[in-house]
Amino acid sequence: MSGRSSFLSQPWRVLRWVGLAAAVPALWACTSRTLEAPVVTPTQTFTNKVVQKVNNNLDILFMVDNSSSMTQMQQKLLSQLPVFMQVLQALPMGLPSVHIAVVSSDMGAVSDQGTAIGCSQGGGDNGLFQVSPRGTCVTNNFTDPNAMFITDNSTGTEKNFSLADPTGISTVFQCIGLLGSSGCGFENQLNSIDHALGSDNYDGNGNPQPPAANAGFVRNGAYLGIVMLTNEDDCSAPAGTDLYSLNGGPQSISNAMGPIANYRCNQFGHLCSDAGGPLAPPPLNPPADATGTPPAVTLTGCVSAENAAGARLTPVSKFVSDIKLLKKDPANQILVAAVTGADTPYIVHWIANKGQNMDESWPELEHSCTNADGSFADPGVRIAQFVHAFGTQNGVLASICDNNYQTSMSAIAMRIGALIKPKCVAGTIQQDANQQPSCTVTNEVTVNGSTLNVNIPACATNGGTAPCWQLQAPNGTNNCAAGTQALVVSTDPANPNPDSLDSIIQCATCIAGVAAPGCP
Repeated sequence: MSGRSSFLSQPWRVLRWVGLAAAVPALWACTSRTLEAPVVTPTQTFTNKVVQKVNNNLDILFMVDNSSSMTQMQQKLLSQLPVFMQVLQALPMGLPSVHIAVVSSDMGAVSDQGTAIGCSQGGGDNGLFQVSPRGTCVTNNFTDPNAMFITDNSTGTEKNFSLADPTGISTVFQCIGLLGSSGCGFENQLNSIDHALGSDNYDGNGNPQPPAANAGFVRNGAYLGIVMLTNEDDCSAPAGTDLYSLNGGPQSISNAMGPIANYRCNQFGHLCSDAGGPLAPPPLNPPADATGTPPAVTLTGCVSAENAAGARLTPVSKFVSDIKLLKKDPANQILVAAVTGADTPYIVHWIANKGQNMDESWPELEHSCTNADGSFADPGVRIAQFVHAFGTQNGVLASICDNNYQTSMSAIAMRIGALIKPKCVAGTIQQDANQQPSCTVTNEVTVNGSTLNVNIPACATNGGTAPCWQLQAPNGTNNCAAGTQALVVSTDPANPNPDSLDSIIQCATCIAGVAAPGCP
């Protein structure tokens, strides 16, 4: 049996090889028309935008809540400003070219009750930067009597105050930042920021229009940091709102909008779930499931009411959109931070013996955090939503109830510092036919409002004639980490001082196990 099996298998082997041999010309015929030099495409591409002109300009706006009971928390913030500034001063390139301004949360609150509600009827501080000396300071230390914000850089050539560095800039801020606690109790934190920066009023050419006194703070292309200190949620409402008025009703729980009190900001600004039910405004009267003495209910999933029916506050999304329009690349140029109250727990309780006849129970939010030093905060639902809208890397939340703000301010400063680090090329880069890095570089140049795209040659291929690019090994100047390289582009003689300049670099990088020129 074995011999027969062997005999039968041999012809089959012959036929099989004959078939394969016949197939070879057929395969050749199919492919012979396309045997040209192959087009080499990168197996992996790295693309990044590197800000060339303004990577050392940083504008920081501090929004300081100046409503009642905020003085203690303002002092805690100001005491940590040296820590904040030390982080920025310790950056490899030194202190960035900084603009630092302070704005309050007081935008007034127009009411049919006038100033009886404790708020200005004329716009409060109206988003104007605060520069008056406060506390024990007798001067704001500015060398320019018309200065509305602090200016400084690592060399001191831009400094507009008289105190010596390195602590001088912190001292100047401390003298103008203690805003006190007499501001309007209906805080308009987001409205104040929006108006102060002019992002609530763009002209026909897309330019922000801040109050005249604030002009020059926001620089074209500079990085922007916004830092908020507040213990209540945002209550920003549009002009003409009836939120702060009795609207013909009594100052009573029987008023269709309830009494004029802070709770209106929650009732007409938030949507929450009760026991897992659908989202609805926080209740004016105790619901059936309220428990305890005083009666209380815990709500969950609270969000800004945005444009929901009955909402009275300006949507958070509008403020986010307004601020992002300030920058061409907001994801890489804006950082937003808030030292505030957590948005949970969200507990509403009812306080008895309220109203004119002391026979009513009015709703009130419980603090979401407290501290023995007197610090406290209510749930910051809209504030948190605003911060989160700028992303996990560019949005920072910290607790206003911490014993001190050293950790918070250090973390915020480090995040801001990370914005202005150079964008470095990571990974091993393939080589081109000239044994140079296989990269292309394009400059985005803006001059007088017009943007040009200019292809930039490698310095190694054009004899170093400007403009040209090269990759630089990590050093103390470019601040790139080991295993990366910094893109360096020489100044273009045709555009030596553009309004803004970004370089787009695209490189073919190596992949382990894939052969390519220049790859290990």
